[in-house]
Amino acid sequence: MPGPEVASAPPRAGRHPLVETILGPTAPEQVRLAAARGALPLPPQDLLFVQIGLLQDASAAVAQAAGESLLSITLESLEPLLRDPACDPLLLDHFTRSGRLTGAALEAAIAHPAIPEATLEALAPAANEETLNLIVTNEVRIIRNPLLLELLRSNPSLNTDNRRRLAELERDFVGKDPIVVRQAPAAEAAPVAYPELGEEAAPPPEEGEAAEAEAQQALAPLTPDQEQELEESLRRTPAFQKIMKMNVAERVQLAMKGSAEERAILIRDTARMVSQQVLRSPKLSENEIAGFANMRNVHEDVLRVIAGHRDWTKTYTVAHALVRNPKTPPGVSLQFLPRLGTRDLKIVAGDKNIPEVLRRQARNLFLARTQPKKKPMKKAH
Repeated sequence: MPGPEVASAPPRAGRHPLVETILGPTAPEQVRLAAARGALPLPPQDLLFVQIGLLQDASAAVAQAAGESLLSITLESLEPLLRDPACDPLLLDHFTRSGRLTGAALEAAIAHPAIPEATLEALAPAANEETLNLIVTNEVRIIRNPLLLELLRSNPSLNTDNRRRLAELERDFVGKDPIVVRQAPAAEAAPVAYPELGEEAAPPPEEGEAAEAEAQQALAPLTPDQEQELEESLRRTPAFQKIMKMNVAERVQLAMKGSAEERAILIRDTARMVSQQVLRSPKLSENEIAGFANMRNVHEDVLRVIAGHRDWTKTYTVAHALVRNPKTPPGVSLQFLPRLGTRDLKIVAGDKNIPEVLRRQARNLFLARTQPKKKPMKKAH
């Protein structure tokens, strides 16, 4: 019979009705054994859910068959299931803790929004370097869970770069007022009015002045609905279907030689070697780079690479997109704030979807540019 862990798992909308029957207290052993062996016509996600539940079955034969079935699944078969937005937390927990996941499958599991906090906490103290890198780049989770930060620090395999990242997160975010990392609707992201700011603005620096016209063309951050719509439209393309059938090596090759549409898909790839290869493609255009800088569903390292490329960041649109992107590390975004025109500085100062440290610095720069300079007092004769 199924153990208490499965019984307490929250039901997923659209789960096959046979799942509840198989894991229920009255299911015949023959039915449970057939499910454990993968002999029942269930969708892959539901079949794995059942087999994980049957690992704790009262019948040794059923539990053994379920374990053997789960061990027989290849990483190539698991990866698309773990990437599925509807993947059950139970599946993510089981396969992540199993120690079998590597490469793209491991990235998909750890980056999945549904992976339980307890799973990451269990991995953190003894994880290998590959797993640690993946957990550390999930900054939102660490900010939300200070215990996870401490568990990561306790791991002797944590390298110097990751320790520095954790220190930056702790300094800027942990224990501070919570930040909103999802883009708010346009009405909420409107610039905040500052009554105390004078309307007679001093002219901005030369670059900011010249860039104001270009700022009108700068890409605005996508709202969650817009980003989801874009993601869904990409998933319906023949290019996406072709890429889904490729292994990592083939995707790396396509990243160099593919079309702009294929690069727009591959830049989101959970295998970092694929997304990094996209940025090395000789076919990349300035518009593509600006688009990548605007994406919130790319790996943080993609934004770091873009920010470190002088030929790309000298374009105002790219610098503007990096600052407005909540996924860009604050230490990276800050260096581009002085590049922004006065109008965009005011918008950044009022954008609650980016870190407080950026908003505060943008406000300071805005005030420095717009407040009238004090006239020197005349000496009395």
